[in-house]
Amino acid sequence: MKRIVRIMCLTAIMLGIGTMAQAQFRQSIYLNGNIPTGNFGSSASAGPDLNSLVTPPSTLFPTSGVPLTTEQVGKDASIGFGLGYRVSYRFDVGVGEVAPFVNADFLWNTISGSWRDKYSDAYYTSPTYFNIPLMGGVSYIYDELPWDDISAYGEFGIGTDFFWITSEGKGSGDERFAYKPTFAFAWMLGAGAYFGQHVSAGIYYYGLGKHNIDYTKGTLENNMYADLHNQTLTSRQKRTVGSIMLRIGFHF
Repeated sequence: MKRIVRIMCLTAIMLGIGTMAQAQFRQSIYLNGNIPTGNFGSSASAGPDLNSLVTPPSTLFPTSGVPLTTEQVGKDASIGFGLGYRVSYRFDVGVGEVAPFVNADFLWNTISGSWRDKYSDAYYTSPTYFNIPLMGGVSYIYDELPWDDISAYGEFGIGTDFFWITSEGKGSGDERFAYKPTFAFAWMLGAGAYFGQHVSAGIYYYGLGKHNIDYTKGTLENNMYADLHNQTLTSRQKRTVGSIMLRIGFHF
């Protein structure tokens, strides 16, 4: 019995060594283009009329609907861009390859052009949106297609997304509003093709989670110009953030 156990252990070790010998360590760099979805891509209406909160009314604040404040910020993202980095191992499974991976992206979006114009007209700084999703997952590469040097792939990953909105407004006082960075559960699903060993292209969906949008500075509740008696304002809002991603990868 002991001899059988030893033989089985030795066989498992040899198979493990053989599998590791066939594994390929890969690094990848991606160029990303993203189309916002969910609340992230929905149209923003004008922010609260800050002049209406002032007694007596003041000309301090613009009347163009900016700043958006937590009532509307985190919406109306424009088409954005980004970079990605991945480390993976490829294992031959007989019919194609399986590649566990760890992936990080840096995604950048501004607000839409019409809103940027409103901020410019009011001499206010507009917010910018940054997402940094960190994910682990697995990719399957099928290399038995009839075309030489072209392989199909599909993949899935889960992890977390870091969402940061830069401050908006004017100066450093009560006319500037800043926001807390936030984390949320994230996932992604994608498919595409490899062209040779070093270039790929694919389409993905990134579900970047539901993020709580809250102030770190300049809340309406603390605004020295606002008489908020009998006003109901909610400082915390929730945004569903997602992106349809077009990715070009370079692998080495």
